[in-house]
Parts: sequence; structure tokens; C-alpha cells
Amino acid sequence: MKNKIANLIKHPLFSGSALMILGSNLANFIAYLYHLIIGRMLGPVAYGELSSVISALALIFISLNFLSLIIVKFVSSAQKNSIYTFFTRQAFRVGVVLALIVLVLSPFFSNFLHISLATFLLIVPILTFAVPTFVYRSFLQGLLRFKEVVVSTNIDIVGRLVLGVIFVIFGFSSFGAVMGICLSSILTFFFLRFLLKDYRLSRSKSPFSKIGNLISYAKPLFFATLATNSMFSTDVILVKHYFNAHEAGIYASISTLGRIIFYGAGPVGAVMFPMIAQKYSRGENYKKIFSLSALFTGGIILAVLFVYLFFPALSIRILFGEKFLEGSSLLFPFGIFMALFTFASLLVSYFLAKDKTKVTFITVLSAILQVAGITFFHTSLQSVIKVSIFASAFLLVLLVLYLIYEVKKDREHK
Repeated sequence: MKNKIANLIKHPLFSGSALMILGSNLANFIAYLYHLIIGRMLGPVAYGELSSVISALALIFISLNFLSLIIVKFVSSAQKNSIYTFFTRQAFRVGVVLALIVLVLSPFFSNFLHISLATFLLIVPILTFAVPTFVYRSFLQGLLRFKEVVVSTNIDIVGRLVLGVIFVIFGFSSFGAVMGICLSSILTFFFLRFLLKDYRLSRSKSPFSKIGNLISYAKPLFFATLATNSMFSTDVILVKHYFNAHEAGIYASISTLGRIIFYGAGPVGAVMFPMIAQKYSRGENYKKIFSLSALFTGGIILAVLFVYLFFPALSIRILFGEKFLEGSSLLFPFGIFMALFTFASLLVSYFLAKDKTKVTFITVLSAILQVAGITFFHTSLQSVIKVSIFASAFLLVLLVLYLIYEVKKDREHK
């Protein structure tokens, strides 16, 4: 037994995940400390506005997560400076385009989300700097410089907390909290650029020679990532639209707590992806890595669900205070939604690592199902959560069936 435990600890998945899990969860802890402090300072109404802005940003940046996977995959198979040049150029272009789109459509979105126009317009400078920041951090991950990835992430979160608190204290309310996010994004950008000072933009117009391979791989990866992460953020945005400010604030607090499950287990899938992709391309056995990933993910999920089942009020009271306690009955059901979603996300990463892009259709269908369900069934916050549970269960069941099909197919070929 001791030897098995020792081998498990020495396993690359465990050792590789350790730094990312510890660093990511340190950032998550600071993030939840941020929500704890800012949520208490703002109250349900203003916190609901802040949460809607954060969810809108999350919907944009989480949809760009496919770029992180692509960068990690290609950085080891190309000249590093060439891929750095290619993605940096694209990042600035995308950042500017997204910022211009938000600038033009900001009156519509601010009205849709019931947020002041001034607050929503802060998304413009955030996008301009945050997209290149996202690419720089992914490039560091592709270089296996995990310590720098963790440090930059925590600097960003600490900056949001410190600056947000300062602006809120001076009476700027939700506008001040979003301003803190804006300034923190700019500071993080310059910090990451300093870390990558050894890399320079190439003067060549086409420095990257594998653009064709990248595009063919990126298309399905983009839609799968966009659909999967739509299920992660869309519910908060729709709740802000369909419900009053107080109920939206209560739901935002429950959503923030429930996402602990995903943030706690997510780094396991992030480490699993490149390991399985590498072994699959070499024709090596990757099943043990997936099994251990599922085991680690399941353990984290069950631990958090246990707390939400037996101590929901305590969890809310510690993080958000007495004003948010009316959402205690929603915490465990929302945790079920996040548990199903987290396991489904792990399976999606597993299939994409093996170039099984058919899962794109399943994820898109599930995301559409969630949006349609909430649009037609939003009589209460409970009904919104039930729709999300159904959509995530639908996704997970189809992915499991696909996994069973793939296993049987592999056995037949043997």
C-alpha cells in the first residue's frame, strides 16, 4: 500500500497538477476573498451589477480558452519566437476588435443588464489589455513555467481586491469595483511582458509555418470551448435580465460559491490535457492518466458537495454574510449543477486531447438547451437551477455514452 501511494504521488499527473492546483486555488481563495469583501461592501443590488460585468467578461475570456490549449500544444512543435509573434499579433487585433464591438453595443448591453453605461464602458480598456495578457500567460504555460503563471494570476487577483476596495471605500460603488479590475488587468499585462522580455516580435509577416494545422484544429476546439463555458456563465447573465436586482444578487452569491467545485477540480483537467495529447500522438497508453484524473476530480467534487449539503447556511454566512442567507436552500442544487458540469468538462478535455472533435456538437446542443430552458422557464431561481442541472446532465450522459462507444471500438480493433 505504501508503495502504491508513493507511486501515485510520484506520478506526473499528480506532481504536475500539484503546483497548478495549489497556485490556482490560492488565486481562487483570493478571488473568493474578493467576493466576500466586495459583496459585503456593495450589498445585493450593487454586487449583482458587478457580478453581471464579471460574468460578461468571463463569457468572453472563457470562450478564448481554446487558444490556451492550442498555444500549449503548438509551442513545443514550433520555433518559440515565431509562435510568440503570431499569437501576440492576433491577440492585439482580437482585443481591439472586441473592445470596439463592446463600445458600439454598450448602450444595448447596459440596458439589457440594467447596468449604468459608465460601468459597462470600462469593459473596453479591460478587453484591450486582457486579451494579450491571456495569450502571454498561456505561452508561459506552454513553456512549462508554471510558477510564473501562478504568480501572474495571483497578482491580477490581488490587484482587483486592493484597488476595488479602495475605489468602493471612496464611494464609487460597482463602478469602482470594475475600475479595480480594469487597472489590475493593465498592471498584469506589463508584468507578463516583463517576464517574456527575451521574446521579440518577428518582422516577418508570416512567421508561423503551421497556420493551416492550427486553424483546422482550432475550429472545433473553439466551438466546443465556447459552448461548454457558455453553460458556466450564461445563467448569471440571464438571471440578471429576468429577475430583480435583489434576487440577481442572491443568485450571484450562490453561483460564486458553487463555482468552487469547478475551480477546485479544473486544474486536474488542465494538466491532463497535454499529457494525454502527447501520449495519444505517440501511440502510448493514456488510460491510467484519465482514470486518475477522474478519481482526483471526483474526490474534490464530493468533498465540496458534502459541505454544501450539510452546511449551506454556514458557507454563505462565512463568505457573504447574513444578507445573502435566503439563498442557502439553493446552494446544494447549484452544487449538483456544477458537479455534473465539471465532470462533463473533464470528458470534453479528454476527447479533444485525442482529437475527437465530434463532442463539439454535443456541447453546443447542451449550451443551446440551457439558454432556451432558462428563457422559457424562469419563474423562480429554483427553476433556473433545475434547467442548468438538466442541461449539464444531458451533456454528461451523452459524453459517457460516447466514451463507452469509443472503449468498445478500441477493443474491437484489438
